Amino acid sequence: MTASDVVQTIRLEPDAGLVKSLGAHHTLDSAIADLVDNCLDAEGTKVAVRLLTDSDRLVQVEVFDNGNGMDAVAADQAMTLGHQREYGENELGHFGIGMKAASFGHADVLTVWSSRYGASPVGRRIRRADFSKDFSCELLSENAASQAEAQRKRVTGAGRGTTVVWSELRSAFRGASTEEARTWMAHAERSLRSHLGVTFHRLIAKGLLDIEILVDEMEYADEAIGAPVKAIDPFGYAKSGHPDYPKSVIAESDGQRIALQCHIWPPKVDIPGFRISGKSGERYQGFYIYRNDRLLQVGGWSEVANSSAQRQLARVVLDDETAIGSFLTMNPEKAGLRFEPIFRDALAHATATDGTTFDDYLKAAEACYAEGNRRISRRQPVITPEKGFAPKLRRSIGTELPLLRSDSLNLQWKRLPEGEFIDVDFGNSTLWLNSRYRYLFAPERGSLNDAPVVKALLFLLTHKVFEGVHLGPKDKDNIALWRSILGAAVQAEEDMRGE
Repeated sequence: MTASDVVQTIRLEPDAGLVKSLGAHHTLDSAIADLVDNCLDAEGTKVAVRLLTDSDRLVQVEVFDNGNGMDAVAADQAMTLGHQREYGENELGHFGIGMKAASFGHADVLTVWSSRYGASPVGRRIRRADFSKDFSCELLSENAASQAEAQRKRVTGAGRGTTVVWSELRSAFRGASTEEARTWMAHAERSLRSHLGVTFHRLIAKGLLDIEILVDEMEYADEAIGAPVKAIDPFGYAKSGHPDYPKSVIAESDGQRIALQCHIWPPKVDIPGFRISGKSGERYQGFYIYRNDRLLQVGGWSEVANSSAQRQLARVVLDDETAIGSFLTMNPEKAGLRFEPIFRDALAHATATDGTTFDDYLKAAEACYAEGNRRISRRQPVITPEKGFAPKLRRSIGTELPLLRSDSLNLQWKRLPEGEFIDVDFGNSTLWLNSRYRYLFAPERGSLNDAPVVKALLFLLTHKVFEGVHLGPKDKDNIALWRSILGAAVQAEEDMRGE
């Protein structure tokens, strides 16, 4: 092939039909996270997400921010497929298709309202069916844009900024049952809160970003107040599971070095951060890749290691902007990255300053998990907690201790003499608590599973008594001791509160 083979250069414009495939890999969670990225790039600090329903079914999604906003030129560019402005090194935008892909993955109509300081408010709307034919975009009236600005000010406290609206949704519950629709909506909100909480946990924790989510019927939404998204730190353990970790392992190739901070969670810890979206922490072992404090990948070994139950305590932070584009390739959805062969080769030879290899790290995580299981296996079985124990408390006891399935223990309230707090009903495997003092530990009253802290402590104190065949002299002496001390304690509690 030579230069003389070329007779002409022509321009091949993209076919508008490609719009139909936009956002195919976006979940609702990842799509809304992509819109939050745009808010951050616009220097926004507050984002309000509204999931609006009609008869309990999701019909519209709105995302408001208090960022810099856009004028008419910037709005046209934002609605142009593939337009790539000059991104700053701290910005999260990358491909120029994020908002369109995120939106058309779930809705047939995308409307954008925006206001920039010193410019008239603007509105733009693109309909997926028309956009996929000729990239057409509707220009909306300044009067309507002004009304949208006023609404944004009510929601975020600032008229300046941008509002993205998805309507004519495709990806929402369409079943006939109202109860099923409510359940779907509850799951969707919980999943979104968790996803945004972990994806932006650093920014939320630093006070740089405030996200709130509101779920309500459309006609009442303007009167409602959203609830804040809380940061979920996937490295938020109090103490490392291994004294030598976290530790940095350095991968190097062609003179480029990246640090992998290797963490080992403590075994048998079941808290938000280890457990994410209500799912077991075992699912979240692997790499956590950040870009400008935004989490791009939540776990997964990306084919450089195998996932296993024994490695569930292992989590690795990669927080190096230079790695993306060389060692790693980001996808448009910003949901996971492709690990290039150069990274896999570098990882095979990566070491810490003390000579620890990545393989050594994985073995240390496996050993920590095995040791944690050995410690648990030495614990003696306990009676099964039953009535009066909150489900979460029962699960926690069952996780930490092997259970005797042959019998169960109930903790319930009833009226006892003044000055007494507990009564042991050995024959019926029930520990009675004096309902005279229930208000001290369960102000709401009425719930079978109330006062979980008090009940957990009493279970740990008394369970061995109920596990015996009969009450021996030592058991009877312990019961008398507990009744005396706890009776005095509950009266002191009441006195201190001035009741």
